[in-house]
Amino acid sequence: MAAGQPALAAAQPKTPPKPVAEAAQSKPVTTIAVVDVQFLLEKCSAMQSVKQQDSVQTQKFQAELSQQEQLLRQAEKELASQRTVLGQEAFDAKRKDFEQQVADMQRRMQERRRQLDNAFSEASAKLRDSMVRVVGEVARENGFTLVIPRSNIIYMADDALDITNTVLLRLNATLPQITVNIPN
Repeated sequence: MAAGQPALAAAQPKTPPKPVAEAAQSKPVTTIAVVDVQFLLEKCSAMQSVKQQDSVQTQKFQAELSQQEQLLRQAEKELASQRTVLGQEAFDAKRKDFEQQVADMQRRMQERRRQLDNAFSEASAKLRDSMVRVVGEVARENGFTLVIPRSNIIYMADDALDITNTVLLRLNATLPQITVNIPN
């Protein structure tokens, strides 16, 4: 074992390790801020504009859907009235055409709903990106190194660490509204 001891002695550090308190002082200090993301998404003017556009588009979509359904009901009544007048083959052909019209309308409405959902998702993503950018700016300007959502906080002794109102004011100034790009 005597031969192994010199190797261990050579492998040991020559300077003693730093005390824990001294090591902690050499690390950067983390300064935490809090932001209420849900509040920002509900109150910012850009989201209000998105909600208003969504309401308008939903009304238009519902009106278009109602109109299409009415046209199909009318076509169904005409088809039913022709049942006794037409031969079986002619009636079956017209019924098949009607069923195709129903399927086409359903596909068009599903595609339109998908387009609207995508357009509003893109607008929401743009808002979130802007919000993250503004949170970062406010945090850097105030020396915060970490920003956490208020929903993850159980206890906070100092509301001065909450930057939500500052972020809201700046977000409203930089992105007062978002135009949702709705395809025709």
